Amino acid sequence: MSPVASLHSLLCSCLLFALVGCASNEFTLEADLPGNFKLTGDAQYSGANCAGAAGRTVTQRIFETPGHNERPRRVSFQVPLSTREGGCTRDLSRIQIQLDGSSADHTSSPTAPDLAFATLDFRERLADSTQRMPDKGVRIFDGQCRWRQPAPGDLLMKERTLQCHASDLMGNWFDSAPGGSLQRDELPGRIIRLAIGMAPDVPATAAGK
Repeated sequence: MSPVASLHSLLCSCLLFALVGCASNEFTLEADLPGNFKLTGDAQYSGANCAGAAGRTVTQRIFETPGHNERPRRVSFQVPLSTREGGCTRDLSRIQIQLDGSSADHTSSPTAPDLAFATLDFRERLADSTQRMPDKGVRIFDGQCRWRQPAPGDLLMKERTLQCHASDLMGNWFDSAPGGSLQRDELPGRIIRLAIGMAPDVPATAAGK
């Protein structure tokens, strides 16, 4: 094929994609974060139809904010729905999102008191139709975090701890962590948003809700 013909073919292909769109292997994950929060995401990719060791679940760090920002902010990441390596295709099965509520260093603590988690699970099919993606627009998972403050003289709890739960728009807390389940084939080119708000501090003796 001549260079002119190759260029013509390329231009036609680009025009076709512009008109009808092209299949995407990614979705956009947005997160609304309170001030002084940092976000880290680890994705699990599973190769159910891959033989032997190739079928093992692989965990990848797919995003991390560059640090704690004093102001509330929205961050955005492109997340691959699958990966391919050595002839094996692995599909996204879970993203564990670490919410880091302060810039303090807790290397000596086995469970850092300023960390909490959100989770997104990815399925082939969802049994509950209310969990499906909307026909258009953004799928939003609401959540709230708060600090549990130690009581004066409490020897067991010497510093505040972060607590994050799923919530509704009215601020009512649910038992689960922020996040939810999604149907994988509905996600290419779409936007998922984790909207995390900040609730007032509570004493450590407060109940879970």
